[in-house]
Amino acid sequence: MFGKFRVTILLALLALTLSTLACGASALPQPAEAKPVQSVQATESPAEAPSGSGTDPNAVVSYSQIVPPDELENLLINLTPTLTENSYPGGTSCIWSYVNAAGQTSTFSIQVDFSPNAVSLWESTRQSELSNEPSDIVVNGIDGLADESYVWSSKTTGLYVVYARKGGKTLIMRYVPQDVIYMGTESGIIDMVERFFNRF
Repeated sequence: MFGKFRVTILLALLALTLSTLACGASALPQPAEAKPVQSVQATESPAEAPSGSGTDPNAVVSYSQIVPPDELENLLINLTPTLTENSYPGGTSCIWSYVNAAGQTSTFSIQVDFSPNAVSLWESTRQSELSNEPSDIVVNGIDGLADESYVWSSKTTGLYVVYARKGGKTLIMRYVPQDVIYMGTESGIIDMVERFFNRF
């Protein structure tokens, strides 16, 4: 009799534990749907970099791996750019300087990072860059552009600016859409950024 009573109590405790776990699991917050960002406040906290991005943080990636020479020719049509490159373990920074058809000097730059501090550095760089813009600057996101994206047309430099994050990898681009025609549309930006992310 006493044995049956113990078994009944154990079964009741097990059922109570399982129902508590089930209720707790259903109460977990669901991921928010990503939506375009209309404005950015300087008080945002940095995004956390997901672990295991799959990229060796000590790898050195050259500009030609990110933007092969033939692809660069297709991006900067009829322009003769001069490259300044800074490759280092965990990332690279490339700036192509050129004179466009109107005789104006401009640049096309890409900075990629996949080091352990990539996301926090990307976030602080973005906030710093935006702090130099007028307060009425409009910052948007592009649906389908990586895991997180911020884009705007800089009023201080005249360049189009793209910040994109995919997992623990980050990318920053600055360019003149009239000179890099392929990336003058959202679909072109998405396509090129996805190619760049796949190369590092």
